[in-house]
Amino acid sequence: MAAVGGFDHIVITQSGAHAGGDGFLTDVGVGEAGDLAGEEVVLDALLSNEKTAFAPAKTKRACEVIYDQIYNKIVQGELEPGDRLPPERVLAEQFQRSRPSVREALRMLQQNGLIRIDIGSAGGSIVQGFSVSGLEKNLKDMIDSGVFSLQELKDYRIVNDMGCARLAAQNRTAEDIAALEKNIVRYGASVADIEALHVIDEEFHAILAAASHNAMVVTVNSAITEIIVAYFWNRAREFSSQKILHINQMAYEAHAALARAVISGDLEDAEKQMQRVNRAFHEATQ
Repeated sequence: MAAVGGFDHIVITQSGAHAGGDGFLTDVGVGEAGDLAGEEVVLDALLSNEKTAFAPAKTKRACEVIYDQIYNKIVQGELEPGDRLPPERVLAEQFQRSRPSVREALRMLQQNGLIRIDIGSAGGSIVQGFSVSGLEKNLKDMIDSGVFSLQELKDYRIVNDMGCARLAAQNRTAEDIAALEKNIVRYGASVADIEALHVIDEEFHAILAAASHNAMVVTVNSAITEIIVAYFWNRAREFSSQKILHINQMAYEAHAALARAVISGDLEDAEKQMQRVNRAFHEATQ
């Protein structure tokens, strides 16, 4: 066993590996060029207490496998926000791939908001963890590439919102109730101010999601709301002042009824009033 960049490295020799009639192929790339190593299979051992040790990339594009391994460590909590990844050179040695492949994987992780890359002598790749902005970007990219449409996202939001309202009514605390009450007062006082109401409406849905006390609901709700609400408010700026006032008044009444249902802890009514909020939103965006 030899040390590679501060991490243990194991070489296992396997004889007779070949592509057979069953389609099985022992395909392991070793070294910078990723060429087949014949009968020698090289594997990096991951020490259970070494959260920044990675196995060599062996399948897909090298940068994708590198991305997947780092991504999985972040998902599983082995890498936490603030952790620093090894230098690019060390990662290349661990993965047994070229530095350009490592660099591309790090760029993908940065693009998805999972790490940040600081420049300079004290720089490096710092784990950010999951972020709403990263999820939001992924959803936007999927809409742009035709994986699903904005309308399909709006349809999903209805299902998500109803569950959110029910959980909020079930799990709300005194602090959540106070935040909802304060928001609704501001909501009612701002129906004639489209810019102010934009912010207040987003705050309402953030408060409601927080009241669910479910991290998944908070994260998904925030990303979806950012996309859909931004789309609506951009359109709303083209409406006449009379139409805006009508829409905002309708939205206020629906949100106030929803707030009352959540505050009273009425699960069924909270779900019903959320349907009303979504109907009002649907009518406003037609």
